[in-house]
Amino acid sequence: MHDDPVDVDVGRTVGRTVVFVCPHGAGKSRIAAAWFNGAAPPGWRATSAGVVPQAAVSAHAARLLADTPVEGLLDRGLRRPLAAVADPDVVVAIDCRPGEVPGALAWALASEQFDAALGAELRQRAEALARTLASATGSAESIEPANGRAAR
Repeated sequence: MHDDPVDVDVGRTVGRTVVFVCPHGAGKSRIAAAWFNGAAPPGWRATSAGVVPQAAVSAHAARLLADTPVEGLLDRGLRRPLAAVADPDVVVAIDCRPGEVPGALAWALASEQFDAALGAELRQRAEALARTLASATGSAESIEPANGRAAR
């Protein structure tokens, strides 16, 4: 996690992956991935992972996405370590310790509890990242993700 740019070849438009990583890969990363997938630009998709993956999806993730347009996009699959995601184009570390996810964009959330504020913050950030990626053109152009840190 750092403030340095992350290289993303935005000229390629097919098969692009954003991986959201949180400490356990069971809650925050899955919520962010669902919101991103609901707003994803053509050719982009998101998945989630955990630094130390929890065995099951957090009940908080399902609760915070209940009755939303992206409820059905919640990944309820098995736990996934970051190493299981091959060649992601963008990695976003959500509330991970500094240096825990090298090369990732860092999202330090203002909300600490799994409540409506946290759900709204993840939605805003994920949808903003999707809009940024949709508007980026050309190869290795600088993009501004939802956390305000520049990425290329």
